[in-house]
Amino acid sequence: MPVPALPSTNVFLSRKGYFLLTLLVLYTTLFGWFNWNSWCIILLAACRLWEGRILENIRSAFSNKLFLAYFALFIVEAAGFLHTHNMGDSGKVISKDATLVAIAFTLLGGRFADEKTFSRLMLGYCLGVLAASLACLGIAAHRYLKTGDTGLFFYHALTSPISQNAVFYSVYVLFALIFLLSADGNAALSRLSPAARKGVLLSLSLFFLGLIVLLSSKLILVLAVIVVAAFFLRRYRFRENKRIFLGLGLVAFVLIGILAATNNPIRQRYLELAQGNLKLIEQEKFNPNVYFNALQSRLLQYRFAGEILKEHHAWLFGVSPGDSQDLLDQKYIDANMWIGDPKEGPHRKIRGYIGYNFHNQYVETYVRDGIPGLAVLLFIFIFLLTQLVRRWKTTQTAFIVLTLMVFFIPEAPLTMQTGIFLFCFFPLLAFYSRRGIPSF
Repeated sequence: MPVPALPSTNVFLSRKGYFLLTLLVLYTTLFGWFNWNSWCIILLAACRLWEGRILENIRSAFSNKLFLAYFALFIVEAAGFLHTHNMGDSGKVISKDATLVAIAFTLLGGRFADEKTFSRLMLGYCLGVLAASLACLGIAAHRYLKTGDTGLFFYHALTSPISQNAVFYSVYVLFALIFLLSADGNAALSRLSPAARKGVLLSLSLFFLGLIVLLSSKLILVLAVIVVAAFFLRRYRFRENKRIFLGLGLVAFVLIGILAATNNPIRQRYLELAQGNLKLIEQEKFNPNVYFNALQSRLLQYRFAGEILKEHHAWLFGVSPGDSQDLLDQKYIDANMWIGDPKEGPHRKIRGYIGYNFHNQYVETYVRDGIPGLAVLLFIFIFLLTQLVRRWKTTQTAFIVLTLMVFFIPEAPLTMQTGIFLFCFFPLLAFYSRRGIPSF
């Protein structure tokens, strides 16, 4: 049943103060100011609670199936506190997961945005990504002039000034690119002349695409190519624009050829996957000097996940969020993997594999929370996909949801606040795009 249009005064982001506070949440996330980010999220949720009638806002959230799903995931994680052996780490996990509830309540506790405020917010977000990225590139250039090290422009070295994981940050950049290529990106710059609008959109899109190349995430680079191709095919008819498509194809072919033929960090990251023997992970003990590529390390972590669940009889309810990482770290130690110098103590700077999670959110959630946690996580994605198919068929929303689903396979974003924000804020916000108001 379609949701009736409401006056703009009922839109949360129509209030200038709330709009600016939401932008501040986005910018503190992008620049890695996570302490400030936590306070901004709490303040934003408080504003949502006190905006209008408190009980109506609470009722609106708790009558929403998707909010209940996010809240259930938080409850399942919090329930692990009852059987954990590490109260401290469990408390940290719960405090991070509270962000999930706060963001979901803010977006689902009433009408959060309309078409206009959505476009304005996403334009502000793109400018924030641009500012953070230029800061990283500027610092990298400054360091390069001193050292001559080109590696400073790639991967984690590039995003180290803003304390961001390069792979996670590449998802933020990809979401900015998706918005710019959508109809909302064009609408956000409607005050400009058509020529100026095209120039800005093309310049920003090429910048973000180039940045994704520098960030060197294998998965996100492939997804970015798919996104660009899909948007062009959707917007332009191939028969009428053969020259444009052939020109873009030729440019892409040349760039891929240059990356494949020259020695560069991007090429090395792809070649790395083809190196190494997968049978290596079957060993019980390793030489600490053994190097595991990305595929080997993940398969080994999945093996450890099964062993942990079996040894602790935790197939149903998991081992708790507080104990999960401790048990995995012990597996690294028992397997004689590189963990730095233990003589320097538990707080040593170089810790090797200590602290590395399972690098798969579905596996991570199962080990932490068992079947209940995994079921809730899958329900959230299935529910979002169902809404896409039934009502909200926007390309950008589909790409955001599908990107996260795929991204959860090689990474475990919900172990970090920036990943939790990705998982909750952007899928919900994307449903406020040009199709109207979401009603879950």
